[in-house]
Amino acid sequence: MNEEKLAIEGGARAICELGPFPTKIGVDELLEILDMWEFRPENAAKIKQIIESENNLKGPHLFRYYNPKPSKVAAAEKAMADLVSTEYCLAVNSCTSALVASYRALGIGAGDEVIVPGYTFFATSATVVSANAIPVIVDVDETLCINPEAIEKAITKRTKAIVPVHMRGAPAQMDAIMDIAEKKGLAVIEDVAQAGGGSFGGRRLGSIGTIGCFSFDYYKVIVSGEGGFVTTDDEWLYTRAQSWHDCAACWRPDRYAREQKEGELFCGENYRMSELEGAVALAQIRKADGMIAGYRRAKKMIKEAIEKFDGVSFRRLTDEAGDAGICLVMFLPDADTTRRALEAMQAEGVPAGGVYDSKVRDWHVYYYWEHILDKKSVAPDRLPWSAVPESELPKYSQDMCPRALDLLSRAIIVDINYNYSDRDCAAIANGINKVLRAMLR
Repeated sequence: MNEEKLAIEGGARAICELGPFPTKIGVDELLEILDMWEFRPENAAKIKQIIESENNLKGPHLFRYYNPKPSKVAAAEKAMADLVSTEYCLAVNSCTSALVASYRALGIGAGDEVIVPGYTFFATSATVVSANAIPVIVDVDETLCINPEAIEKAITKRTKAIVPVHMRGAPAQMDAIMDIAEKKGLAVIEDVAQAGGGSFGGRRLGSIGTIGCFSFDYYKVIVSGEGGFVTTDDEWLYTRAQSWHDCAACWRPDRYAREQKEGELFCGENYRMSELEGAVALAQIRKADGMIAGYRRAKKMIKEAIEKFDGVSFRRLTDEAGDAGICLVMFLPDADTTRRALEAMQAEGVPAGGVYDSKVRDWHVYYYWEHILDKKSVAPDRLPWSAVPESELPKYSQDMCPRALDLLSRAIIVDINYNYSDRDCAAIANGINKVLRAMLR
């Protein structure tokens, strides 16, 4: 019997080459992506012709790990760490994921309490519950950010962390908050979802607390459609956040190796950012300072052109130079005047909003968080509420943060675009003055 020598014994290989094959992501996918841009029809046709004329077009490797080319996500992490000035930065698929990963990295779990403000998007508080911990909701002040005095009053033996939210682009009172945290031995998780690029006392938001959490959702300051980042100077927290964000452990140099230190590996989830989001995020981070400068310039012009009116005040800023500048908040004398003024400003074309033009129950206000106010659970175990005696649970109610409700009932929020021209700014200020003159003089 004539047997060929096996390749393993020095014989010829049975298979010399497979393929070539087209890449998994190719022409069709690229055309769908480009269709999201509004090219002139003649240019769209030219682009389509050029792309379809390519032979065996090599598409991108969209998974950030094991990428044959330099990863866009890794480049975005480096750029974000440089922007924020932290040692470590981890890309995730949302700020919600960033918050959960941060809570878990800190070891927060059943029986622990985390202090959050009553004015923030629901995710800040919901992710505390997702980590099986208990959110303690406290009031805000004229900054529309968490009130440090309310924080001090809310601390108990179960408190593990404070979550200041830099709401609507403006920094919270980080000096006072850090003093409280250091005195009580608490972690500080900065929720920078709405203030990317802002600062406090010359330090970028997200670099002051223990951990920073960012949103790159399309409606935020710096965007990638969906996405987020975790920033920290603590290598161990960075390692644990990676473990939670990717339980497949692709982030580890030796993926399946035993843990090098107790607490490195545990059952996490998968919150990885894709290369498509990473590419957009990288370009946006590179433009961030320019965009922030545009926001600040436009806001300053509008604010300085608004006349003085009795009973009208602006939101108190803890660091005016550090405000991201994405909106201008004015407080009017009472709720009825605010309702009428908001409607009149919108009729004048002013890009203004507030609680009275909301078409939904706004989950930025604790008043509508019945998931928490009613202590709802996803499973019969009733976690996180069952982890603590009923008598020791926070007392939730819709009137528990009266200052937040009062301020928001009198607030008009004017949106700022970093591309506003001098003419745009003058027109907006004129519309505001026109309405306030008619109503308050």
